[in-house]
Amino acid sequence: MSATAIEQMSAEHRHIETVINALQTIASQLETSSTAPMDTLRRCVEFLRVYADERHHLREEALFFPLLVQRGVPPQGCPIGGLNNDHAKGRALVTTLTDRLNAYEQNAAAARDALRQTLQELVQLYRHHLWMEDAMVFPMAEKLVTTTDNQALLDKFAELDRKIGSEKVARLEQFADQLAK
Repeated sequence: MSATAIEQMSAEHRHIETVINALQTIASQLETSSTAPMDTLRRCVEFLRVYADERHHLREEALFFPLLVQRGVPPQGCPIGGLNNDHAKGRALVTTLTDRLNAYEQNAAAARDALRQTLQELVQLYRHHLWMEDAMVFPMAEKLVTTTDNQALLDKFAELDRKIGSEKVARLEQFADQLAK
């Protein structure tokens, strides 16, 4: 039997979590070293933009959250309003991270500390966000999502993946898997 839509999103969380853990490691290393692994950081930015945002967050914002609203979950406040707000904060932080990486590469003054701070902010945001969904939203959704809803979500998830490109999704998941090692 194939994974449910919620199980797929939970599995995506594990890939995102792996990348966030790597960012935490890099932030910690920047406390004592002035050398950052730029290639890894650039690939993390791509992962967060494409895999976490264009894939995972779009699945939630365009498909999953609206379904929960149809099933009676309020669209504002906790949890959906807060999670959507987290998505917006994440996008802004990834843009800031890109700016910080560019400054770091140009040896801008205090760039290392600013880079480390942005990494820590991303880690904090994502860890809390993933916990909220794993501990609260997904268990609630398991009770609300019907078999028909699930199949519709899976079909629409597959359609979104085709737009991104299955090769790109697989490459980003392999990147996360490599970081885990």
